[in-house]
Amino acid sequence: MGRRLIVQKYGGTSVASSEKITAVARKVIAAKRQGSDVVVVVSAMGRTTDQLFGLARQVAEDPHRRELDLLLSTGEVAAVSLLAIAIRNLGVEAVALTGGQCGIVTNDVHTNARILRIHLDRLRRELARGAVVVVAGFQGESPEGEITTLGRGGSDTTATALAAALGADACQIFTDVDCVYSADPQLVPTAQPLLELSADEMQEMAWHGAKVMKAEAVEFAKGNGVSFEILSTFSGMPGSRIRVDAGQDVFVPRRPEVAGVSGRTDLLRLSFASAAASAADRRDFFRQISGYDLVFGRLESAGGVFHLLLSTLEIPNPDPFLKDLEARFAGAVSGAGGLGAVSLIGFGLGSRPAALVDALEVLEDAGLEVFDSFTGRESLSFVIAASRMREGILELHRSFVDDKLAISRWGGSPRFASSLLAPENSKM
Repeated sequence: MGRRLIVQKYGGTSVASSEKITAVARKVIAAKRQGSDVVVVVSAMGRTTDQLFGLARQVAEDPHRRELDLLLSTGEVAAVSLLAIAIRNLGVEAVALTGGQCGIVTNDVHTNARILRIHLDRLRRELARGAVVVVAGFQGESPEGEITTLGRGGSDTTATALAAALGADACQIFTDVDCVYSADPQLVPTAQPLLELSADEMQEMAWHGAKVMKAEAVEFAKGNGVSFEILSTFSGMPGSRIRVDAGQDVFVPRRPEVAGVSGRTDLLRLSFASAAASAADRRDFFRQISGYDLVFGRLESAGGVFHLLLSTLEIPNPDPFLKDLEARFAGAVSGAGGLGAVSLIGFGLGSRPAALVDALEVLEDAGLEVFDSFTGRESLSFVIAASRMREGILELHRSFVDDKLAISRWGGSPRFASSLLAPENSKM
């Protein structure tokens, strides 16, 4: 197309009122007038998704997932329509598109779909005629023509997937925080801004509970070489730059200490005694949970027991869901809710036994019972009571970020100075 192409995403708080929608319209137009083609991905206004979900729960304890998708998708449709109207009212051509209209094809897993492919013909036609394209985030369409949604935070995924498919020059995620922090600043007053992160660090923080970004969106960016920025809609601060390593001509040093601490309170633990179930029951059990996010999983080979921790964010009502599984697979399935997890994020943490021991000691010294622990390449996670998640985050942040226990006891070196990066050679 010959022009610079920007994909921008605005979260629900950024478009929570008519005044904010008009302000976003002006930001979009400013980018357009600087010589860029602009694709804008928008979430539903404010807490619209939660309100629609609440309405569904008022008429059915366990809403049907297909109908729920259709209902929830209307929030983004309203938001993109209003933003396109606002942009047009300010004298710039704009068109609002649903996920299906802009070519996003997903699988058929309602309330937690995954993008399979994106047909770009409509998007390219609209950009070629000079329009700002305003796309409904969080949604797509299955090959059978059914409206689907991408799970909580799915607008982030829409944005990074479109940036990858279009080969965008920049991908900007606008939200209500100044940047990424070492922990949620609403929970941890001493949280530190992180102005530069690797995609690996960002993905781990998102997966383990940092709400600033959806983990799947970072995965899309990593897999397609898309670096992006997380910026505040309101403050004008520099924000955080998330860099993908592949193909870069600038050395981005790895952070030798803990990057941050994340927490989540949405875990449902399922224990499935595979040895006590028939082959048909085993297949049926995993089919029943296949549409939900598995956060942690472990197999006790001696007893043939799978311990699975699912996210309840996409389960309309976890209590009847659990009761149904326990009744359907009597004697083979047991479950527990009310669980959360706290996680340390940092390069290579999962391969450092000393880090695991130190973190366990910190939590136990604070009187926090750890029910289970899991390691990833870039993370250490500890399952605790959801009600004590904030305490866990505060204790881990104090020890490993504020007091730099990681450096003093693991032999790390001080953080690389930002001056080692070469801004003049940096690429988005």
